Amino acid sequence: MKTLFRLLLIGTISIFAGTTFAADQELNLYSWSEYFPKPVLQGFTAKTGIKVNLIIFSSNEELLEKIASGVVSYDVIVPSDYAVELLIARKQLLVIDRAKIPNFKNLDPSQLKLPFDKENQFSIPYFWGTSGLAINRDVIKDPVDSWAVVFDPKYAGKISMLNDARENFAVALKMMGKSINETDPNTLKAAAQMLTKQTKLVKAYDSDSFDDKLRTGEAAIVQGFNGQLAKVIRENKTKFYYVVPKEGAVHWVDNLAIPTVAKNTGAAHLFINYILEPQVGADIVKTVGYASANAAAKPLIPADILNDANIYAPEDVLKRCEIMAGIGKAGVQIDKLWTRIKAQ
Repeated sequence: MKTLFRLLLIGTISIFAGTTFAADQELNLYSWSEYFPKPVLQGFTAKTGIKVNLIIFSSNEELLEKIASGVVSYDVIVPSDYAVELLIARKQLLVIDRAKIPNFKNLDPSQLKLPFDKENQFSIPYFWGTSGLAINRDVIKDPVDSWAVVFDPKYAGKISMLNDARENFAVALKMMGKSINETDPNTLKAAAQMLTKQTKLVKAYDSDSFDDKLRTGEAAIVQGFNGQLAKVIRENKTKFYYVVPKEGAVHWVDNLAIPTVAKNTGAAHLFINYILEPQVGADIVKTVGYASANAAAKPLIPADILNDANIYAPEDVLKRCEIMAGIGKAGVQIDKLWTRIKAQ
């Protein structure tokens, strides 16, 4: 504490890979909600003197639009797999300087060299998981193992879906026996018809607080990301459960990346390296509840989290899941169709 006080008193200065950071510097972090606990961000500031400004987005499309606009400047962003692929193709990500990320060695090899960035030149894996359904068994008496439940009229008003075009189309496409990366225009139109009919059944489209809708009973069938839902389930395992439907689902990987518009790239590298520290990584998992790509953090994570299949999905579940890919013009078509669907 005395050391920290002295550093703050004289104006914190940190030397990292030949770069000087002063206490008045700031880092703009653009992320999904609940991904960076406040104590972790405060710890980074205490260590470096760099203030972190956390800005939240609710979908990859929102992130992609903001980056494309060039209006705002973010230093670190957290895009998912296919968004990384699109940002690379658009030349909107910087090549990461591995010399400034010595903690890269802490990453799980199974989370590296994935199709969207095969050499991890532009992205560092952060969290991974599945998109599935959480069920309130007090309300939904029949066992659920299929996406068919979100299209069943008898559950009208009890369903919450993600406010995300690709995630919703993934559901419809899987029900059709297709890949989540389908590009055929007619198939996508058929998927859109399914989702259009479904709108009258949906209580809300929510990518931020879907876990609260499950917790409070506002919805009894909730499509969402596994980690956020797992926290609610751990609070009451007799009432709630999570399922990755038998038709298959999304295996997502969210990543740390530095956009070309970043104004503080030195601090961005420093922040990513800090996040990959074993204790920091463990503290994040214990708070957030998502599976981490930080293998060195695992010994510091409680066994009940590591052994929770709702968080760290087993191999047999992942085998029926797919990672989203950039799908070019088909992605534009999906965005247009989704806009019409939401207008219903």
